[in-house]
Amino acid sequence: MATSQTKSSTLSKSDDELSLKQDLVETAISIPKASEYARNTDRGCQAAILRSLRAAGVKFLRYTIVDAVNTIRCKTVPLTHAMALLPHRTERNLSTHSLSLPLDKPVSIAEICFAGLPTHADEPVPASKLTAKNVLTLQPDFSSLRILPYAPSTAIIMCTAHNQQTKELSPFCTRGLLERVLHGAREEMGVEFCVGAELEFQLFRSETKDGIPQPVDMATFGNSVTLNEQEDFITTMYEQLDKQDIPIELIHSESAPGQLEVVLSYSSNVVQLADDIVLARETIIACAKKHGMKAVFLPKTSMMAAGNGLHLHFSFRDIGFQYSLDNSFPDPAQPAGISLRGGSFIEGILGHLPSLLSFSIPTVNSFRRVGPECWTGSSVGWSTEDKGVPLRVCVDLNTQKATNVELKLSDATANIYLELAAILAAGMDGMKNERKLRPMIDDAAIEPLPNSLQESLSLLKKNQFLLSVLGPELSTAYVAVRESEAMSDTSLEDEVMDAYNKA
Repeated sequence: MATSQTKSSTLSKSDDELSLKQDLVETAISIPKASEYARNTDRGCQAAILRSLRAAGVKFLRYTIVDAVNTIRCKTVPLTHAMALLPHRTERNLSTHSLSLPLDKPVSIAEICFAGLPTHADEPVPASKLTAKNVLTLQPDFSSLRILPYAPSTAIIMCTAHNQQTKELSPFCTRGLLERVLHGAREEMGVEFCVGAELEFQLFRSETKDGIPQPVDMATFGNSVTLNEQEDFITTMYEQLDKQDIPIELIHSESAPGQLEVVLSYSSNVVQLADDIVLARETIIACAKKHGMKAVFLPKTSMMAAGNGLHLHFSFRDIGFQYSLDNSFPDPAQPAGISLRGGSFIEGILGHLPSLLSFSIPTVNSFRRVGPECWTGSSVGWSTEDKGVPLRVCVDLNTQKATNVELKLSDATANIYLELAAILAAGMDGMKNERKLRPMIDDAAIEPLPNSLQESLSLLKKNQFLLSVLGPELSTAYVAVRESEAMSDTSLEDEVMDAYNKA
């Protein structure tokens, strides 16, 4: 009997243990294996960015885009608001994206603001086919984040525009278009482009004389007068550009009264260079104000003086090869010292140049700067070290070898992202089709360039290649807005006053 009770007790105990084990299995927690676990570092990085900005005295974050016709548009978020969005103890799983990242919290701008409004007002251009119906969200590019030295409580971040529902890149985003063109160059053609820029502007006194803006001096090209008299401004400008990590290669006076040129260093990060051009222009204007002046980038301020350009320099290197060169543009073995691909790149630009002017010199005022005696060229062509042609092949002073090609028909009224995308795509068209470079420009065989914005736009509307690069939405809107501006009969004097008042 005792033996039976003992067995029964033992069985009961075993059943209890088995039941307990089953309960433990049913209530076991799920822990991912170390090999399967991917940490989300974005939130930690964003928290570090915000705390660093706060420590630096920043109070505002400025989300920024440049619309198709070169108007800078932005919205500012107080840093305290972004800090409040940081996930703390409420966050349950760092490997999920259940909570939005504070710097990714959507900031939106109406789609029409990207390509449907003229530069002078917020009056929609009906032919752009854009309305206030759709809204695009701005996605920040953290590599572009800078604290503004002239507005030290503000940090700026350049953005791309995305569809609110699908999150896809918007066809109206010109910064995104440039990224796509560069991606195509690398992936399809094995090419990485390098670009440099020369910004020209004029300094005017802060007060007009008889209602007419007065340049700070009447110095000539390469003169020391402007450098001496404006050294405080130049020093401030240089220091503030340096604080934003915008490298400067050269500063000198130019041919127009009160005119300076600032040369930005060559870069293989073309999108960042485009950002630098936008930020440099804003910085120069702010520094001029601080020193009691106005900085004006208008292409032409007087028909009796040189204009303000934004010259662009291009070269490239072949990637994906074991022994790729830093610069694949030159080839001393070729007659002109230019590689076959380099020649095809130039020919691609020349073949599309009449239409490309719609992007590189895109205003009525821009065409006031174009002419035989304006050092811009007025005919389709190229030459070596000739400043009077549209495309100038530059030669290294030490080696006497070709280094890059410079486009002189460009100015600061252009949307730099859109302009670079169009120019590089045109060059890629020449490279892909192995177009043979035409001979250097000959006065006896001249193909004239358009002499007005309207003429260039008319040619653009027939250029199926460039229209396809932009896509139907952006090309339709861009042409519509620029055509509406081309109909303006504003005088040069009014253009100058408008630019002066906005500086």
